[in-house]
Amino acid sequence: MAAYNSNVELLRQSVMSVINQTFTDFEFIIVDDGSKNPIESTVRSISNDERIVVYRKENSGLGSSLTYGINKAKGEYIARIDDDDLMAHDRLEKQVAYLDTHSEISCVGAHINFYYNNRYIHYHKFPLEHDEIVKSMIARKWAMAHTALMYRKDCVVKAGCYRLEGTGEDLDLILQLSLIGKLANIDEYLLYYHMSVGSLSSTNSQLPGHAFALREYKKSKEYEKYASVLDRSLVSVEAQINGVKKKRIPWRRKILIRYIRWFGKRIPKTL
Repeated sequence: MAAYNSNVELLRQSVMSVINQTFTDFEFIIVDDGSKNPIESTVRSISNDERIVVYRKENSGLGSSLTYGINKAKGEYIARIDDDDLMAHDRLEKQVAYLDTHSEISCVGAHINFYYNNRYIHYHKFPLEHDEIVKSMIARKWAMAHTALMYRKDCVVKAGCYRLEGTGEDLDLILQLSLIGKLANIDEYLLYYHMSVGSLSSTNSQLPGHAFALREYKKSKEYEKYASVLDRSLVSVEAQINGVKKKRIPWRRKILIRYIRWFGKRIPKTL
């Protein structure tokens, strides 16, 4: 987990969702990316669990902080979560079991729920198999949720970890991991993704990172397999960067948040 000026209540819920996992043999690394107020005391007030390790560094962006955490990690597998998201209570157990029994998989994800104010809805199901995941990711249809990933440490190190320090780092990482092993999603909803109004403008800032990821994948031997999809996607991203194509607008997320508030189910206390 990387954290920067975290909302204390959302951080508390996120931390406790990790601590209360059915799978218990893990270290919980939290990287404070130069928050205005250091978060370690806040984390310790939430839980004194000995598995929690907090590191603080100068602010340098999400990708940089995640790479820092990977370099500190001792485990064979690494699970991602953002500081305002929630794990289903058996997420780690199921993803560890999947990687243990599928040696060809470099990275596994799962379906996610969208939540806001303790209510949630299911997001549409992601594809489960490698080829469909890669094709969808190249088209930027988001067939994996970054915050729900578990990957092998040796694979992510071989991929160069997070080569982008700031935003848009997830697409590059996932595509690079797809060149080292296979990608997969578990056909279950194992994470609650927080719908934040404050992040409405984040999509546009990710565009340069997405362009970098697509250009890098284009250099690979797998490019020909997805050439038409990749070329169209890259043209679209570059058009958005150059202002030729209209950028995404936030009203869709606002409507979705309103829908969750009205029709969402309550998050179970045990997750």
